[in-house]
Order: sequence, then C-alpha cells, then structure tokens
Amino acid sequence: MFFIESSLRKWLKYVFVLMILCISILLIFEIYGKYIVINDFQVQQKKYEAQYNQYIKRVNQQREEFKEFFEFLIENDLYLIEFDYSYSGGIKAKVSSFLEPSTKIVSKYEIIEISKLKINDKYYVVLEISQ
Repeated sequence: MFFIESSLRKWLKYVFVLMILCISILLIFEIYGKYIVINDFQVQQKKYEAQYNQYIKRVNQQREEFKEFFEFLIENDLYLIEFDYSYSGGIKAKVSSFLEPSTKIVSKYEIIEISKLKINDKYYVVLEISQ
C-alpha cells in the first residue's frame, strides 16, 4: 500500500511540474503580447505627436503669411474687397485703393489691375493680388 501512494505522488509531482511549465510558457506569451500592444501604442503616440507638430508648424506658417499680407495692405493703403486662401494656392485677394497716377506698388505678390476709374486727380483702382 505504501508503494502505491508513493507512485501516485510521483506522478502527481510530474503533472504538477508540467502544469507549472505550461503556465510559465503561457505567462511568457502573455507578457510578450502586452509588450507588443504597449510598443504599438507608443509608436502610434509618436506618430500623432509628429502630425500635431507638423500641424502647429503649418498653422504658424499660415499666420506669418497672413500677417505679412495684411501688413502689406496697411502699408500701401489698400482696402480688402475679397479674400481667399488655400494651403496649396496661397493668398488670393481683391483690393481697392485711391492711387496717384505715378504710384507703383512693389511687392513679392503678383498684382493684376482689374479696373481703374479716374476721379479728379486720383485713380480708384481695383487690384487682384495673388501669391
């Protein structure tokens, strides 16, 4: 009788060791899976952060473009009639002003004269400005 119990304990010990090995292997796979999930999350966070930084850079660039354009309008006494902006096309606007006949406007923008009306010794001019 003592021999049977001892043999049974031996087999139970082997089954117990085998269960511990299986659980250890499953634990290793679970830890690796969690590592992959966390790593993917960190990569996604870095991607979103890079997109956000590009967005902030683009917004700051647009603000600078608007600032330069409106400073140009103020310096040359031009009044805005119509304004359009697209990121790929840039600024397009129609402006008006009273100008002397000999006045030339020099700028980095492309200026096209749409209409001109003589009023006394000045001209009322409508211009199209594009970048």
